Amino acid sequence: MYSFLNKYGQALAFGIGVLITIIFLASIFSADETTLDMLLANDKSPEAYETGIFNFGIYISVILTALAFIVAVIFGVVQMASNPKGSLKGIAGLVVLLLILFIGYSTASGEVTDPEIANAIEKFETSQEATITPGNLKFISGSIITAVVMIGLAILTLIVFGIRGLFK
Repeated sequence: MYSFLNKYGQALAFGIGVLITIIFLASIFSADETTLDMLLANDKSPEAYETGIFNFGIYISVILTALAFIVAVIFGVVQMASNPKGSLKGIAGLVVLLLILFIGYSTASGEVTDPEIANAIEKFETSQEATITPGNLKFISGSIITAVVMIGLAILTLIVFGIRGLFK
């Protein structure tokens, strides 16, 4: 299997991507004339949101993302099992990431202080008939804090290794 994927894997992936794209475009362009006219006119009526011509693209994207995630987890576990000593850096990185996420979640508050954000949440809840709880807000805020910390660490790493490379 490995030698087959090594030899034909890229061509196979490209071919599957082209096939999926052709099927998706065919599903869009095979819609009836009124649906296409409504979409091309950028109509904001409720009927425009009830079309199902994009469903294939959405479903296949979700399926391929889930498949990629599952395969990545499986290959990660196999790699860790086959080389546990070499996996220590990856495990340490994952632990640090989870620690930063935990700290970000712990320091976030579940309360809205900005009136613009409160207004946006109210509009979202009204239009989507959903409720955003303080736990949701805490998770979102913690994720944003984590992302900002990770971006800062990435920039710091680039600077440190750039300066280190000058002196090598």
